[in-house]
Amino acid sequence: MRAALLRLSLYIALWLCSALLFVLTIVRLNYTLHLPKGDPLNGGTDFYDPIVVELLVCSLLALGLAPLVLNLLGRYLSNPFTEVSTPVIEVIALGLLWLLWVIGAGVASSIWPSLSFCYNFAACRVLAAMTAFAWLGWLAICGLLVVGMFPFFQKKRDIGATNEVDWVIPTRTAPTAQV
Repeated sequence: MRAALLRLSLYIALWLCSALLFVLTIVRLNYTLHLPKGDPLNGGTDFYDPIVVELLVCSLLALGLAPLVLNLLGRYLSNPFTEVSTPVIEVIALGLLWLLWVIGAGVASSIWPSLSFCYNFAACRVLAAMTAFAWLGWLAICGLLVVGMFPFFQKKRDIGATNEVDWVIPTRTAPTAQV
């Protein structure tokens, strides 16, 4: 029960970080694609940062994944991978998200490593918040990957099973020699 509660809280945290990252990337794209006249950024010429678009895609994928994994839409969709268990699909999806988020957060941190010199500008505060929520979302995905691995390490036992190790219990008695 505790793992399910932890999983739910991590998905909620991921969803909130994704929603905030989505809003912040939209704000950044709106600013860079509609620079005001006389703006010193890029000489006043409109542009966009490719890493902002990558973070936008990451946030959209995470926003779409969280409800699906929490089975909110499960009753409307059938599982096309009947041979593959749900935890395997979840871990694969989280692994892909983990890779996308670490690339996005890492590149954003390398482009904008220290923004403390420009906090008096709104555009700079948006970049700092965007980078922070990218890393927070990545941390939530890391936690979800760990919790998602729990089913692979839990041993399924029968209801009436004892605590004996399986290989200790003899399966067949050896024939006795008759004299």
